[in-house]
Amino acid sequence: MPTLVVVRHAKADSPLGLQDIARPLADRGRADAVEAGRWLAENVGGCDLLLTSPARRTEETTARLLDGWGLQPVVVDEERLYEATLGDLLRIVRGLDTDRPEATVALVAHNPGASALVEALTGEVVQLRTAGIAVVRVEGEWADADTTSCSLVLAHTARAETTRAD
Repeated sequence: MPTLVVVRHAKADSPLGLQDIARPLADRGRADAVEAGRWLAENVGGCDLLLTSPARRTEETTARLLDGWGLQPVVVDEERLYEATLGDLLRIVRGLDTDRPEATVALVAHNPGASALVEALTGEVVQLRTAGIAVVRVEGEWADADTTSCSLVLAHTARAETTRAD
């Protein structure tokens, strides 16, 4: 069975005058993205393909996520993930073509689309916060992914532990 891992990008900064697509990760986001990768290594295992939005914050999330995950899957910048509608996301998932029937594919994307995708596929309401992860099992082919063939396996929000100096 294929597995879809839906990841909402980690916490981004909002510098004045910067276009949305160019927003970088905040310090907390960088740490949370690595923690998300560690969680995926422990709970999901491998990854065959990772699709990321071309936004700076998703690309930075992807790089740090993979550092924590300890993997180097095929990474594809998928332009349709930026400002994607639910319809766009469903077309991306249903259009996946993987060599292995049990392939794991990760999407690093944005809300509200990422959360809506999980709900559309599983029928479960999951509000993905920054660095949020949903693991979805697909019974059958990618092309047939919907609420009758998908189930939510795990949901998690990655948060790095921080220490505060008093």
